[in-house]
Amino acid sequence: METEPEQTDRSSNETALVVQIVSEYRAMLQQQIALHLKRQRDHIARMRQRFLSKLAQRLHRNYVLYDRTRRRMLMDVTLINTRGRNIRERKSVRECSEPLPPTESVEEFSELQFEQFRMDHGTFQFLLDKLEPELSPKTPALSSSTRLAAAIYVLGSGKGYGSAAVKFGMDSSVVHDSVRMFCRAVMKVFRKQVIAMPLDDDCIKQAVLEFEEFVGIPQMCGVVGCLHVPIKPPSKELTKYVNSKGWSSIILQAVVDCNGRFVDVSCEHPGQTKPADMLINSTLYQRMEQLEAPTAAVGNSNVTPFLLGDCKYPLLPWLITPYSTGECMSTAERSFNVYAAKGRSCIGKAFDRLVGRWKVLNRCIDHSEAADLIITCCTLYNIVEQRGSPYLDTWNECHSEEDITPDQPHWECQIVSMDGQEVRNHLSKYMYDHFPVVHDED
Repeated sequence: METEPEQTDRSSNETALVVQIVSEYRAMLQQQIALHLKRQRDHIARMRQRFLSKLAQRLHRNYVLYDRTRRRMLMDVTLINTRGRNIRERKSVRECSEPLPPTESVEEFSELQFEQFRMDHGTFQFLLDKLEPELSPKTPALSSSTRLAAAIYVLGSGKGYGSAAVKFGMDSSVVHDSVRMFCRAVMKVFRKQVIAMPLDDDCIKQAVLEFEEFVGIPQMCGVVGCLHVPIKPPSKELTKYVNSKGWSSIILQAVVDCNGRFVDVSCEHPGQTKPADMLINSTLYQRMEQLEAPTAAVGNSNVTPFLLGDCKYPLLPWLITPYSTGECMSTAERSFNVYAAKGRSCIGKAFDRLVGRWKVLNRCIDHSEAADLIITCCTLYNIVEQRGSPYLDTWNECHSEEDITPDQPHWECQIVSMDGQEVRNHLSKYMYDHFPVVHDED
């Protein structure tokens, strides 16, 4: 028989074994519970993410429908208010679409029609006076004012030649000829005097002063940018017109002043061309490379007048671009990018108003006529802006699928010159020392 100490030891061993088994079972159970809870949390997280995704899609779809209805209502209200201001010539939409009688007086057009022309009565009369010798009718049945109205209607409303033909009581081929005649006349009479790059010392100093008052960056004399305009490309050269976003375009390269007026434009390159290549092959590059303008002290360095561009362009001594964004950017560099963005807003606003006022640039125009139409619209833009012709915000609204502006291509140029980098660093330090430090979220 076992003695009492042996029985006690045996009982203790059995108790310890039971405690060990229970502990292991508890640990295993806790692991299983933790694994189960993790799976439940992951499942709930996936369900929540799926729910939020569907909710976001539904909210976006509802917003698109709401925005479309709002824009349509705003357009209706604008048309009603415009007709109300001209009680004497109040007409219905059907009456406005009736053929217009041939006459040399601009009094025949209503305020609603002038809104479709995208200019006021005074600007229309100014264009008629200047361009009438170039628009002299070949037949007495068609007046110069009617030719001018038909051409401006096509450019402003973006309607086709057939729609304009019904509105003005003429054949669509006559409308087409009127548009081409008008474009040639505008470029012959106005382009050189309306779109002119300031190259003499006094004009450059004035441009620099205006930009310095606007954004604070010294020696900045203009902003350069590009806009892809949709076109109908030729079937034989289709690929070279297709840009990185997948649609066919021709590129407008432009320089604007502080007021958003075009001082240099070129429209010679298909949509596949990169901005750096387009710049190098343009007359703008030759002008700026050969420009001998007075320098000014910026910190410890003398800086020549320069253009401000975005990341699509190379960094050159006369073309300054923002710093590439990244975690290693200094406070001065981040702040300079914000000031540079404010400076580049001039050309963004100019492009928005250009396309908003002249809806033909939002349509797929024929490639053979694209350059003349675009340059004409830029010239007219400067004229109406200089004459203070009103601009309606509803022109930027999308009232149909045709009014939706396609996404502009985006890429970054990796060309960086040492001299350009040095100039940008001097400008960045100057802005950091003399102006408040700002950040993207400010």
